[in-house]
Amino acid sequence: MQKPRAIVFDADGTLFDTFELIVSAYKHVAETHGLRVPSPEEVRVQLGKALPDIFRHFYPDLDIDMLLHTNNEYFAANTMNSDAFEGVAELLADLKAQGIKLAILTGGGSKVHDVIRQHGLETYFSSVVHHERVKRSKPDPEGFLLACRECGVEPGQTIMVGDTVQDIEAGKNAGAFATIAVTHGFGLLEDLQNTGPSYIVSDIAGIKEVISKLIY
Repeated sequence: MQKPRAIVFDADGTLFDTFELIVSAYKHVAETHGLRVPSPEEVRVQLGKALPDIFRHFYPDLDIDMLLHTNNEYFAANTMNSDAFEGVAELLADLKAQGIKLAILTGGGSKVHDVIRQHGLETYFSSVVHHERVKRSKPDPEGFLLACRECGVEPGQTIMVGDTVQDIEAGKNAGAFATIAVTHGFGLLEDLQNTGPSYIVSDIAGIKEVISKLIY
């Protein structure tokens, strides 16, 4: 059986612990435009969707581009308030040293580049796909397939790693080699189990262990 040659990671909730930053960004957007502030629980339920779709859910009658602009400005000024999960840098460095192509597929916007740079990880990724680069976000396979093309690999040679149902479904819909769900992010364990990922792990160490078995 052919070994995988690439790995596509979700960003928020998978590589980066950004929940508090995301919640504060929604609060800032709402307060800036005189809107109801969604609770952290309401925000968590929506995460995994593309950013514009989340704003449409909360504020269906408003100018989404205006809300996105405010959100992006806030993120650009506050990326220092994000954390990479323990072991992320070491995992990425090891995989790249082994010749594995790496990509990010996120439902967030282009400001993901700021978060990546904040943690000194920009040299590891051959592709970064955010919602501004696709017409159809996860769970549609469009973004995953774009990441594969930019990494120069086939979907069947690529592993999808994420923390939400949308991540896992995107990989499965694209014909990924395997899907790995991690539970330290935004998704609920029961929901992830029902999606049927190839593997479920609890942290970066678990991701590393599974990937090691698959690529070596």
